[in-house]
Amino acid sequence: MSSEHSPPTDAAGATAAERPVFQPKVAVAAVFGTTVEWYDFALYGTAAALVFNKLYFPDADPLVGTTLAFGTFAIGFLARPLGGAYFGEKGDTEGRKKVLVTTLLLMGVATAAIGLLPTYAQIGVAAPIALTVLRFVQGFAAGGEKTGALIILFENAPPKWRGLLSSLPAIGTGTGTLLSTGAFALMTGLLSDEAFLSWGWRVPFLASAFLTLFGLWVRASLEETAEFQQAGVLKRDTAARPLRQRFRESRFVEAWTRYPREMIIVICAGAAENAGYYIFGTFSVAYVEDRGQPTTALLTGISIAAAVKLFSVPAFGALSDRVGRRPVSIGGALVLLLAAWPFFALIDGGQPWATWLALLVTLGVGQAAILGSQPAFFAELFDTKVRFSAVGVANNVGTVLTGGLAPLIAAGLLLWFDHSVLGVVAFMALMSALTAGTVALAPETRPVETPAESEGGTVGAHAPSRTGPGDPPDTSAPPGTSPRRGPRPSHPRTGSGARSWKD
Repeated sequence: MSSEHSPPTDAAGATAAERPVFQPKVAVAAVFGTTVEWYDFALYGTAAALVFNKLYFPDADPLVGTTLAFGTFAIGFLARPLGGAYFGEKGDTEGRKKVLVTTLLLMGVATAAIGLLPTYAQIGVAAPIALTVLRFVQGFAAGGEKTGALIILFENAPPKWRGLLSSLPAIGTGTGTLLSTGAFALMTGLLSDEAFLSWGWRVPFLASAFLTLFGLWVRASLEETAEFQQAGVLKRDTAARPLRQRFRESRFVEAWTRYPREMIIVICAGAAENAGYYIFGTFSVAYVEDRGQPTTALLTGISIAAAVKLFSVPAFGALSDRVGRRPVSIGGALVLLLAAWPFFALIDGGQPWATWLALLVTLGVGQAAILGSQPAFFAELFDTKVRFSAVGVANNVGTVLTGGLAPLIAAGLLLWFDHSVLGVVAFMALMSALTAGTVALAPETRPVETPAESEGGTVGAHAPSRTGPGDPPDTSAPPGTSPRRGPRPSHPRTGSGARSWKD
């Protein structure tokens, strides 16, 4: 076999198929780092409702202050696509490891700085302005973090275990959210209201500094992925080039030029998962309060569902390795579609067990199925050269459009339909249909193992390597593929080494 088609190897000379199924160092570095970053990111959401409306927007009406505080919370979501584009370019040209270290450091510094930030009473209008800037930095870092963790696990995983290992960063996001909620619950439980608003709220933010230092130590020991090294991607010298030329030659533009269909797929495919999380896990709290019911059972159920997802998400990722990415993702979307109306009917009943059941079905099963199957699905749609940029930008744009705006849309629909959930259910059905339809029209990307490969070769195929004009040949294509056109279709309709449901 020529060196042009040699499978990527790591420092020890092992191919992806020969690497161990579970690599503790890579998994720990990715998951722990994501845990720390999402602990930081989620802290702000809780503090916006409990602290920032009082200490940084004190002159406004209480409801207006809360709205302004949540407005700065939304800034973090708007910054994520920008972070995805910036860190995607860095990850595709300078390496995945460097981005993972940078995003963790940036998030940690911004979060600790919030913990030290003077209040409005101390420095006036500079306080909310600085708070908004720091939230933007958090969102900017988050835009590159989850994608980077996903990709470094994906590129270090044996192809037949990519679904499972690529889903592990979701454990970090869930754990980080639980830790942030627990940290605030601990401080509010131990301190009086006066002490909490005086200094207690700062403790969870300052604790991030210690978590960040440990996370940096863990991630510093990582090596660059063999797949990135094999691709031979070199950083372009952009110092003397005009900004317009640098933009035209960016990985962001290249991804949209070579993979326009796949970019749209990534933006739309996560609609049900994004909207489901924010409608069932966030908007539902406002809905229960609007009904005049206590929120204790609902908040407890959200925490239970988050704990269940620590196991159900990787389980669905592993299932996608066996039956394919599409069936698992579509199945999750259909669960959310069918459960939308019963969800609100169950929580209207006011019975804790019914509320918990509703949350377990929607978040613990429906959303978890999509969240577990799509990370590998997204990464497999693109080749190594643009993978970080493509997934980072498209996934974050989709999160903002179909997730970040979901609570606002749902609240507006609740008012429009005179406090009836009919509009909210219709919106959730639309998002679920968008996911199911998009994924159904997309190719199945799960690698297919042939008898020859199972005897000693790489398993499956990477995304088609569509070399752009003037670029050197892509030498990272696996055996049985064309460097320009990608894998030879194994099925006349699915292509790209894909497997149809009937195979």
